[in-house]
Amino acid sequence: MTLDGATAVVVGAGYPGKRRIYERMAELGARVVIVDEAGHWSSRLVEDGVASDWLAAQIVGDADEDARSVVEALSAAGIEPDAVLTFWEELPPVAARVAAALGLPGNPVAAVDAARSKLLTREASARAGLPTPKSLRVQSLDELYAAAGQVGFPAVVKPEFGHSQIGCIRVDSFESLPDIYRLVRKEVEVTNVVSFRAHNDLLLEEYLDGVEFDVDLILDDGDCVFSSVSQQSPTPEPSFQETGLHCPPDHGAKPVRRLVELSVQTVQAFGFLRGVLHVEGKCTSKGPRIVEVNARMGGGRIHQLVEAVWGVDLIEAHMRAALGLPQQLAPSRKPRCAVDHRLVYAPATGRLAALPLAELTEAADFGPFVDVSAEVGQEVDGPDRIFSTLLAEVYVGGKNLKRARALTAELLREAPVIVPD
Repeated sequence: MTLDGATAVVVGAGYPGKRRIYERMAELGARVVIVDEAGHWSSRLVEDGVASDWLAAQIVGDADEDARSVVEALSAAGIEPDAVLTFWEELPPVAARVAAALGLPGNPVAAVDAARSKLLTREASARAGLPTPKSLRVQSLDELYAAAGQVGFPAVVKPEFGHSQIGCIRVDSFESLPDIYRLVRKEVEVTNVVSFRAHNDLLLEEYLDGVEFDVDLILDDGDCVFSSVSQQSPTPEPSFQETGLHCPPDHGAKPVRRLVELSVQTVQAFGFLRGVLHVEGKCTSKGPRIVEVNARMGGGRIHQLVEAVWGVDLIEAHMRAALGLPQQLAPSRKPRCAVDHRLVYAPATGRLAALPLAELTEAADFGPFVDVSAEVGQEVDGPDRIFSTLLAEVYVGGKNLKRARALTAELLREAPVIVPD
């Protein structure tokens, strides 16, 4: 089996920005088959020549039921996959079950489930004897009060399932619990997250101080054969909304190395064997700690960032793993460039009147890439609403981090214009 000519089934295409992933899969010679909900944007990929087939399947938020729906859709279409994979945050448990049902390479369902549930992540880490923050599930305000008595303050309220810091907020006192509980519940209810359709329990976790990192790993037969570390920019509390990252990191080498070691130990303890994994963790005052484990490739343009800095194609690596093929990697020994990534949020509540982006006076070594998330005229939320509206994401690369940051500052020198209602 080779990549060229292989039938690769993608379970859940995600948001439109992931189109570039499926274009890359097609470039590698794969016959791309997309399975998603009826009416999804990804159905256009067939007429655009990116995917060979697009199938509709019912996605209700229950991994077992959704996997059966995907298998039935493939059977009805007469498609026999060589690989089943996903690049979408919410559906690794479904893809793992489909691969297992069809006898195709993949990670154990139990490992993928442990990564998807933040509570199971804590429990699996504790069983393995790995350091992990205290975490308790809460299903009511009364249970939140009880959990706070055990976890203490400061703490973090977050959904058990979710992504992109949706509904994550710091809490510092018993008095603030009712307002925060209502805020998080509202945020969860209005967000279109597949996992929330069947599960919407909350967790109260021990607060972690320190600097946060994204650790992208490639496993081959249970061994880590590549790792890339990106350093997160400080987040505004209490919301923890991401503000950006840069790669390679400029934090101390020793604590970063210890975090990578803990990341590898964690995914191996869970039972992961192959593929591209995305681990988020912190270098805290008590040592390295894992924030969450994701059984998929990092989102956004992380795959392009890693290729620019290290010369490694995460999409090809993920496909090789799904086909049961050994990895063929030749990463650069030193960073080939540095990439700075920024998220631009609404600075105030009101109507977006303008989103100015300046022209660069000199060429960047990577990008610049600008992914706009909001439209001029749109109503937006500012910091006064806790969870601000994302307006755009920017990626800029330079020969070193100083240069990349200077180019980013030049690109974003004019602030978004918000007109109050």
